[in-house]
Amino acid sequence: MIKKFGQILAQLKTNDAITGFLKDLLNRQERIMFIRRLQIAEMLEDGKTYAEIITKLHCGPATIARIERWLNFGRDGIKKAIKINKTMRD
Repeated sequence: MIKKFGQILAQLKTNDAITGFLKDLLNRQERIMFIRRLQIAEMLEDGKTYAEIITKLHCGPATIARIERWLNFGRDGIKKAIKINKTMRD
């Protein structure tokens, strides 16, 4: 199912179409959760400490540790997303 979900996102093509799909699919809290995970990953990649992340994002150390494991042992999906996000900001 995850491959099918990825294919759907790829076929939507435009930012507005993807945003609309995600807003229909996920409630506000779920969307915030995804965004916060990306922010935590970016902060970890930037060398921020757990204390800095906790202070800024009000999350728990277990959440940070889980995302750190994804960064270190995952399939590089989050790292690719971070790279795309940083490119968009520049």
